[in-house]
Amino acid sequence: MKKLSIVTPCYYNEDNLRDTYQEVQEKVFNVCTEYDWEWILVDDGSKDRTFSVACELQEQDNRIKIVKLSRNFGEFRAIVAGLSVAEGEAVAVISADLQDPPSLIPEMIRLWENGNLVNLAVRSGRKENAIKNWFADTYYKLVRKWVLPDYPKRGFDFFVIDKTVAEKLVAMQEKNSSIYLQLIWLGYEPTMIEYTREEREKGISMWTYSKRINLFIDTFVVFSHHPIRALTLLGAVIGVFALVLSVVVIIDRIVNHTPAGWASVMLVVLITSSFQMIMMGVLGEYIWRNLDETRKRPLYVIEKIVTQADEKGKE
Repeated sequence: MKKLSIVTPCYYNEDNLRDTYQEVQEKVFNVCTEYDWEWILVDDGSKDRTFSVACELQEQDNRIKIVKLSRNFGEFRAIVAGLSVAEGEAVAVISADLQDPPSLIPEMIRLWENGNLVNLAVRSGRKENAIKNWFADTYYKLVRKWVLPDYPKRGFDFFVIDKTVAEKLVAMQEKNSSIYLQLIWLGYEPTMIEYTREEREKGISMWTYSKRINLFIDTFVVFSHHPIRALTLLGAVIGVFALVLSVVVIIDRIVNHTPAGWASVMLVVLITSSFQMIMMGVLGEYIWRNLDETRKRPLYVIEKIVTQADEKGKE
C-alpha cells in the first residue's frame, strides 16, 4: 500500500482545525482508502490553542503527525519543515483555513498516479473583497512579466507533488523565498486544476499587509534582476536630464549673464540625492539577503515531533 502525505502549516488556526479535519477525513481519507495516509500539521509558533487542538485530533486519528516549531518562522519555512519529515511517495500541501477545497486532493492524486510530478490547484477566482483581489491580481501580473512567465495567472498555494520534487524543494534551503515560486522555477511541467478560492469563514487571517509587502520584495529581489536593471536605467535617465539641465544653465549664464540660481542647484541636489537613496535601498535588500544566506542559520527549528505512539514528542 502506497503511503501519501498531506502537509498543513498552522498559525493561529484553533478555530479551523476541527472543521478542516472533518473535510480531510470525509473528502480525502474516506475517498482514497487504497492509500496509507499521514497528515502533518506544522504548528508555526502559534500562541493560541492550535497545538492543543492538533493533539486532541491526534488522539482521534493516529494518521496525524504534529511538527511543533520553536517559534514563528513563517508559512514558507513551515511548509519546508513539513516536507522534510513527510514519508509519503506523494505530498499534498494545503492550508488549514478551508479556503482551498480538500476534495480536489483525490483528483490531483490520480494525476500523480498517471505520472504527473507537479499538480497545482490554481485559482480561477477569489470570493474575497475587491481590494484584496486587485492587489493579488497585480502581484501575479508582475510576477509573470518580470519573474516567471509560466506562473499561473491568479496564483496558487495548494498542490500535490511527487516525493522527488519535495526533496528538491527541501534541499534548496533558501531563506528569503517562496515555496510556490521555487516550485515553478524547478521547471517541471505542471498539470492544473481550476477552482474558486473561498472566503475565510472562521478565525482571523494572519496574512497581514506587512507580510504581503515582504513577499513582494522577496519575489523581485530573490528571483529577478529587474530592480538592479531598473536602477541602471533610472540612473541613465537622470544623467541625461542632468546633462541637459547643465547645458541650459551654461547657455543662460552666457546669454543673460545671470548668476547661478539657488533653485537649479537645489533641483540637481534633490534629484541626485533621491536617486542615490533609492539605489542604496535596493542594493541593501540584495546585500541583506546575501548576508542571511552566508550565515548558514537553519530555515526552521523543530522543537518536537509528536505522534500518537509518542505523545510526549521527541527532540
